[in-house]
Amino acid sequence: MTTFKNEFSWSVSRDEIFRRCHRMYYFQYYGSWGGWEIDADDRTRMIYILKQLQNRQMWAGKKVHECIENVIIEIQKGYEKIDVSKKIEETLDQMRKEFLSSKNKKYLTDPKSCALFEHEYRLEVTETEWKSNADNVVECLKLFFDSKVYKEILKLTENQWLEMEQFPYFYFNDVKIYAVLDFAFRRNDKIIIYDWKTGKEDAERDRFQLACYGLFAIQKWAIKQEKVKLVDFFLSNGDQYNYNFKNFELNQIKEYILNSIDEMRDKLDDQQENIARENSFPFTENEKICKYCNYYKVCQKY
Repeated sequence: MTTFKNEFSWSVSRDEIFRRCHRMYYFQYYGSWGGWEIDADDRTRMIYILKQLQNRQMWAGKKVHECIENVIIEIQKGYEKIDVSKKIEETLDQMRKEFLSSKNKKYLTDPKSCALFEHEYRLEVTETEWKSNADNVVECLKLFFDSKVYKEILKLTENQWLEMEQFPYFYFNDVKIYAVLDFAFRRNDKIIIYDWKTGKEDAERDRFQLACYGLFAIQKWAIKQEKVKLVDFFLSNGDQYNYNFKNFELNQIKEYILNSIDEMRDKLDDQQENIARENSFPFTENEKICKYCNYYKVCQKY
């Protein structure tokens, strides 16, 4: 049997969790490790289960991304007719099944099944709020399928398509940097990278995430910085923000990533083996973060 090693890596989401709460970061990347094993102890198993939790807004965003990704794959494969109305209905049907699965807490025995934060922590959410969540998925998908970029995707030629890996990454100072792009293609001599957004705008965070996508692009496809165009597309209202990567300060971006990596590694007991000890990761002092933390029930702060 292959033994998986908990390899150190970096990503925007990993950095966000580290900034939010060091103990949350420990649970996410170290405390949950091995929780899928049959002989895992009860606490590790529970941390692994809690790692899979997503709130209803995150879940909705995931379903939107999955639907768009599946349609784009079919377009690339050459499917001539794609019934987007049917795709939307299939997404809603899948959400209904996942909702019931989570409500019945199937995830306790099958951690990879849908696990909603609201069900685990017994939050009071009205039927109207759940319906509004589903309605938002429909509106986001309708807006995407009616957009100019979707019409452009339908017309892409074979040499415009760029290979999209499931877990894309690049190496920076020998550290694996993950940058999961939503979509990228060639337009003339440029590469266009899109990030579909279903949540609220966060200008600083969103721009930094795009910058990491740009770093990935210039390494992956050996293209000059000025030939990379980055687009945030907000599917809730149709707003788009376009950036030319040449206007980003690469040295500042790289310096931030290096500092973030150093801070994370400084918390480790053994940097070479990526071994961490729970007590080396202090609790946040922001009680508001605790209230919505996946790991609330296992955190020793409470």
